[in-house]
Amino acid sequence: MHHQLVTLGEAMLRLSVRPGDRIEDAAAFEVHVAGSEANVAYAAARVGLKSAWVSAISVTYDRSGSAMAHASAGDFDWRHVADTQFLHVSGITLGLSDSCAEIAQRAMTEARQQGARVTFDVNYRQKLWGVEAAATASRAAARMADVVICTLEDARDLFGVQGTGEKAASHLRSELGVETVVLTLGTQGAVAVGKEGSIKRPGHRVETVDRVGAGDAFSAGLVWGLVDGSLELGLERGLAMSALKMSLRGDLFRFDAGEVTALIAREGREVGR
Repeated sequence: MHHQLVTLGEAMLRLSVRPGDRIEDAAAFEVHVAGSEANVAYAAARVGLKSAWVSAISVTYDRSGSAMAHASAGDFDWRHVADTQFLHVSGITLGLSDSCAEIAQRAMTEARQQGARVTFDVNYRQKLWGVEAAATASRAAARMADVVICTLEDARDLFGVQGTGEKAASHLRSELGVETVVLTLGTQGAVAVGKEGSIKRPGHRVETVDRVGAGDAFSAGLVWGLVDGSLELGLERGLAMSALKMSLRGDLFRFDAGEVTALIAREGREVGR
């Protein structure tokens, strides 16, 4: 296959002020490249996966009206988009516009037809759309995915999931009817539930500098493990990459595979292989 991971979505610039400043008083803004799916592709490439990001590009915009939001399924060469081992889609793309939801659905269909596995990150953004619409679209996307990634908060708000940890992940898997669910639990780590049982791993203690992009780094690490044939290793790598990302400013994961492996080993939680 041409790629190990392809992601689909938009990218943007994130402007932020220094901690302690207000926008109206700031002398300057920090500028960071942002965008969930682009972040995932970038992080995966940093640790050695052959990755690609698919989008539409045009003029600047303010949260709505982007080129990607106005794209259609006919704008893409699906032979290349689906020529991958894994396709990653997030709920952010679903929420941009009806046409983006159709594009995501087409991408997942094409990928599965070509034998690729699909990961879907629910990734709910309340500024894009309401809970009911997001839940409906996410259920439809989950049915086309092999692995669904979701935060505990989104699982509760969108799907009415009860409980915590493994119980919540099992409830979500049953609710969505998906092969494997990976539920992220913040500082408590993450739990995965699939047909072969459950796996739970604790998080890493880290001095948080910037949380933005941590979930995307987790998704990249998860796919990295899955490419190597191990869901357990995916949790290990995802949690390590998420922790490392939070130690730096900006949305992008700027570490390499050796640093990820070193953190896992230092914490004494390297998966025996």
